[in-house]
Amino acid sequence: MVVAAAVAVVLLFALVSRQRGRLYRYAGGVTLAGHLVFAVAVLPLLPYDWDIDVFHSVALGILGGADTSPLSPLDAFGTAQAIVYAVFGADPTALAILNGLLAVLIPLPVCYLARRLYVPLSSTNGLLLVALFLPFPFLFNSLPMRDALSTLLAVTLAAVCVRAVAEGRRWWALTAPPLWGLLFLLREELALLVLLGAAGSLLVAAVDRVADRTVSLRSLALAALPVGVAGFALFAALFPVDALNARLQYRSAGGAAYLDFMRYESWLDVLLAAPVRAIYFQFAPFPLHVTSAFDVVAVLSLPLLIAFAVVAVVSLRGVETDPRVEMFLGVVYLGGVVGYGLIDSNFGTTIRHRSVFVLLLAAFCAPVFESWYRSLRRRVDEAVDRHRERDEQQREAQELDAGPEVRAEHGDHAR
Repeated sequence: MVVAAAVAVVLLFALVSRQRGRLYRYAGGVTLAGHLVFAVAVLPLLPYDWDIDVFHSVALGILGGADTSPLSPLDAFGTAQAIVYAVFGADPTALAILNGLLAVLIPLPVCYLARRLYVPLSSTNGLLLVALFLPFPFLFNSLPMRDALSTLLAVTLAAVCVRAVAEGRRWWALTAPPLWGLLFLLREELALLVLLGAAGSLLVAAVDRVADRTVSLRSLALAALPVGVAGFALFAALFPVDALNARLQYRSAGGAAYLDFMRYESWLDVLLAAPVRAIYFQFAPFPLHVTSAFDVVAVLSLPLLIAFAVVAVVSLRGVETDPRVEMFLGVVYLGGVVGYGLIDSNFGTTIRHRSVFVLLLAAFCAPVFESWYRSLRRRVDEAVDRHRERDEQQREAQELDAGPEVRAEHGDHAR
């Protein structure tokens, strides 16, 4: 049945990629092959099990007729996993194979968001390659857990909201409620972040209409304040200080814990701790935190994340943007980094949860990535052209060298 799942995934990718460019067909095909190899050959050898067994047990229970809770994220994804099991057999490998397909689809809405964010940007080939081959999103989206599905739902919902607000295609808004409901069942915090981002984008659109001109995002700093206040109030309602400390204590268990000494006494402590914990969430672990082989691999991504952050700032400052999309993505990214940062206190959990925000950070870098891609493509084309010219020159030289021999041979025959 694993073979059947692999064949089905390959056929579905071929169907989806038919209408896409050659780069996506080739690079996406290579990435999908990597996901399949990882699911079948590498995953069983890893010494980590994350929450794979938890989701597997829930799915088996649902297949056996166990009761489910309508608002439980475990039961929500367990139901989806049970459907996969019903079709391809009760093997987590089948789900990992299907997640590989979802992972290859994730860059498509991410690239759309980047094109809508930057007004002069018409191509996102560089971002496409980065989004396909980012190491840790590649890893966690391959696991038989909910990360691939929740990430795809989040970025697709974001793309739908942007298309409805920024492009004025209101009919697309009809697809937002079911997508939002599915995302809320899997990860309510991501669903609420997208809702806040949509509210911010609508606020910018309303100001643009009242002012009868496009207003820069910098001049809308005060207008964005209500979105921040609403986000803080929503966070406080979902996580009172006691509940926040309980989550913090639960997340800080294990050898990969960080900042495990921190406790919140009041909301003032939360506000003061937010910047530091957001930095940890986005960039940790740092070199001094290395205690295992996994930490070593994780630290290797630190220069990449720092480069992304710098390139994102340069791109946002130097390239014209659509304020409605910038507000939307800014609220989702900053709100997510701060919100998750206040709770997550374990390197493994942090790296897994921040994958979607690393993709958004990469979207902010799209103009620079595209410039690098075109430069690399130009150098490759020039190298290929030089190689062809050398081959042609060698062929011409060989023909000239062979000429006198042929003439001498004919002369001998004449004598």
